[in-house]
Amino acid sequence: MENNQNTTKWYSLAGIWFGGIVSVPALLVGSTLIASLRFNHSMWAGLIGFSFVVLFMSLLSIAAVEKRKATVSLASSSFGVNGAKLIVGLIIGLSTIGWFGIQSNIAGASFSKILVEMNGPEIPVWLSSIFWGGIMVLTAVFGFKYLKWLNYIAVPAIIVLLIYGLVITFQTHNIQEIINFTPKEKMPLLQAIGFTIGFISVGGVISPDYNRFAATKKDAILGSIFGIIPSALCLLAIGAILAITQGTYDIVEIFSTLGFPFFAMSILILATWTSNVMNIYSSGLAFNNLLNRGDKNRSKTTLIVGLFGILLAALGVLSHFMSFISLLTITITPIAGVMISDYYISKTYKEDAQKFNWKGIFSWISGVILMISMTSQIKNIIGIISAAIAYYILQKINKDL
Repeated sequence: MENNQNTTKWYSLAGIWFGGIVSVPALLVGSTLIASLRFNHSMWAGLIGFSFVVLFMSLLSIAAVEKRKATVSLASSSFGVNGAKLIVGLIIGLSTIGWFGIQSNIAGASFSKILVEMNGPEIPVWLSSIFWGGIMVLTAVFGFKYLKWLNYIAVPAIIVLLIYGLVITFQTHNIQEIINFTPKEKMPLLQAIGFTIGFISVGGVISPDYNRFAATKKDAILGSIFGIIPSALCLLAIGAILAITQGTYDIVEIFSTLGFPFFAMSILILATWTSNVMNIYSSGLAFNNLLNRGDKNRSKTTLIVGLFGILLAALGVLSHFMSFISLLTITITPIAGVMISDYYISKTYKEDAQKFNWKGIFSWISGVILMISMTSQIKNIIGIISAAIAYYILQKINKDL
């Protein structure tokens, strides 16, 4: 990209991140946490987790602005050109397929609920998930250029729906009831922090794709802070409040009980549609680059990848939401650790990268293995730090030999 296009101000970047955060999974984080945490503990978990991701996101974004490079290009120094394509590209591709499956599942559950509320036929959720997943894949393949118009409707619509939900809720409930709420189950706070890290860890790692166009490093950092932390915390809080007051942690059930189920469910489908098209588009792009298929084959790759996403939705991936988030944290955060170590700690960043940088690959694997094998609740933070330290040590040994 030409230098004169690298003029994006912080508020424009904040707008991009805000649009990505305002989604149904962000509400799902709140309703999931409140099942086993008090309201104030859920908010602390969100604040610490989101801030941790924004911290490593800011470090990656500074490097992205200095080098004007996207994530995979930036990772080429620490993982090697092919290593970055394979590891970073594959994980981004797989994680966005997972998100696609979850959101298609939400849209399917909402659609089945609408039909029942309107005295229509009772369609199984798996069938509705296949139907809506198919529409979203076709939008990504053939109608991507119209997505921004969908976004102009969907983002304000879900904000109106959330405000409406809160107004209805506080007519019959008060804030004291929410603060005093005690869940039946208990989750350690550190585990909850790890869960919130996982929710936006993909965004943290792929942040150079967007933030490299920032006018300055300060714009990249401010855009990340103001685009993510306030919106993610607000949606977490709303998800938690609605779950407490409606007496259920099922996000589709919550909105169907708020009154006007047809409009609520329609907005839910619209909101998942817009963010989900982005998921499957990103996934198709990642796999297309990974397989070196060239731009003319992107549509075919997106279609094939989309079929896998639809299969996940049909199998009910939504019921494994916490496991999916945990898997994301384990595989994605050590990537950031290796990249940060290469750029800032060992200062070994190279423009002309080799095909495979085994020091980076080994450091990433060690971080992943450590996170899988550890039972400590702070393993999500230890994983990224251990990958960074491993890379620094390997570079130091290599230099001394």
